[in-house]
Amino acid sequence: MTAKWTDFVAGTVLQAAQLNDVLDNFQDIAIFNETQAANTQGGSSVGSTWTKRTLNTTVVNNITGASIATSVITLPAGSYLISASAPCYESNAFKIRLQNTSDATTAIIGTSEYDGSSAVATRTFLTGFVTIAATKNFELQHWVQTTRANLGFGYPTNAGVSEIYSTIQITRVA
Repeated sequence: MTAKWTDFVAGTVLQAAQLNDVLDNFQDIAIFNETQAANTQGGSSVGSTWTKRTLNTTVVNNITGASIATSVITLPAGSYLISASAPCYESNAFKIRLQNTSDATTAIIGTSEYDGSSAVATRTFLTGFVTIAATKNFELQHWVQTTRANLGFGYPTNAGVSEIYSTIQITRVA
């Protein structure tokens, strides 16, 4: 009998093998984000161009064979549930996508958003499922309608802690 997380948190007594099944569901995860020093701007957005978002911090990576280098995520063969988000400031219409750069295909398209051009910031999100038969490289890419220097990819809060801008969570499900 395969155990579920809900069995575990409900206080159900599980056998060791069942507990391993529950824990295995949480081992195959990777979270990468863009972390900048306090009061550091998110960078310039470039109008009508798909731009690779910075992912410079590994929060956790327990997926064997997965890695990140220069904001390029490498994933081994498997099936993945992926969610990501990225901020935008004063760039009008915008969205993100997860681009399979090994095959030059779009794996997941994000939400269409609009932040106007007058001191407004918001985020675009993507969620999807990807199955790959071999190791592939992926980038989180951002498209904006209007170029915005320095702040287009995020407005700093200057709260005395790191600024977190783009983020992606990858869960291997098979």
